[in-house]
Amino acid sequence: MGTSTAVRLVSGLLTFVILARLLGLEPFGILMLWLSIATLLATVANYGFTTYLLREIGHSPGAAGTVVNEVFASKVLLSAVILAGALCAIPFLPSETRWVFLLLLLAMLLDSTSDFLNVGYRVTNRFSAETRMATVASVSQFVIVAGAVTYQTSVLMAAFGLLASRCLVLLMTWSNQRQYFSALRPAPLHRAVYRLKHGGHYAIDFGLQGLIGQIDSVVLNYFLGPVAVGLHQAGMRVFLGGSQIAKVLGNVFIPRVSRAMGRTAEIQHIAERVETVFFGSGAAVGLLLAITAKPLVQLLFGENFMALAHLMPWFGLLFFVRFVASGFGLLLTAAGKQALRAKVNLGHWIVILISAAVLVPRFGNLGWIWALTIGNLMLALIYFRAIQPVVSLSRLNAGLALLCPLAFIPFVQVH
Repeated sequence: MGTSTAVRLVSGLLTFVILARLLGLEPFGILMLWLSIATLLATVANYGFTTYLLREIGHSPGAAGTVVNEVFASKVLLSAVILAGALCAIPFLPSETRWVFLLLLLAMLLDSTSDFLNVGYRVTNRFSAETRMATVASVSQFVIVAGAVTYQTSVLMAAFGLLASRCLVLLMTWSNQRQYFSALRPAPLHRAVYRLKHGGHYAIDFGLQGLIGQIDSVVLNYFLGPVAVGLHQAGMRVFLGGSQIAKVLGNVFIPRVSRAMGRTAEIQHIAERVETVFFGSGAAVGLLLAITAKPLVQLLFGENFMALAHLMPWFGLLFFVRFVASGFGLLLTAAGKQALRAKVNLGHWIVILISAAVLVPRFGNLGWIWALTIGNLMLALIYFRAIQPVVSLSRLNAGLALLCPLAFIPFVQVH
């Protein structure tokens, strides 16, 4: 399973590496700007349903079929509304990017549907099967996108390649999951509306979490232009590739922690494991980004992106801080405190945007990473405070949280 996960991460990263190398800095920035906008819109259709389903089914396994059908109806409804709105907006977009936006939006909506179907693997504990499937899908995506952009080096062809790859992934996922979704059909409209209301806190929290890596493009394009977007998103592809570890860990731990709630000794033991794994993973990947900054950028993106080497150690520190927050956040989700998470997440983005308004005009790309770090540090501290009534922090994890940031000092530079 570990090997398959590594293949997935490498294939996903290489997809954007080949796009960056073939398109160049500014066209890559334009592609990533519209991909970010499409992803933000598709986040509405996702609605946090994956986490919502994992917790609801973990809490009431006997109602799994009903819940899945009702959530599926909600997803279909949201996707239709988003697509209709996008079609109405097309005439008002710049002519050279209309089709790019539409193709990318369709790709992201299909990707959201594939993620919904993947719940079937997780609720039946078939993590190895999901990983194998995702490995094949990731490699297929790389081949399709690389082939499309090699055939014709343009932003539009890149968008077409991403859509084609998402179509293939959805078909493969559905074919592989048919036996587990043979009774899948949209529930009546009133049940879809009920699930939208019931899962609102999950939607808000998921949407706010999903802003990282996406709202970046909008903010940087506003202050600095597409070249800054391309530079940042090249680093963010590496960052988000490593962040998939958190998603995998969440799929594994959320049902287990949910079942253990109310049993003090058991929940304390599992919570310590969750924190240790998240803190350790954040430190390991974060320091790897800091230590290998220059050779990593040279290897992946080439000379045109070497300014990114200065930013990578800061990406590494941000990675560690975010993983600390994610570990505490997972425990809050499993404890049913999603409403609190949504409120705190909103506050942390307000802090980020206020900080960015001051830092980005003065420090450029680095200012945005600092703003993200400040916001995620605030998030980690509040999550830590909120989870204390449920579990306590072990000495090992307290040491990791306090000492690991010091290890980044030799690598980060302010200028």
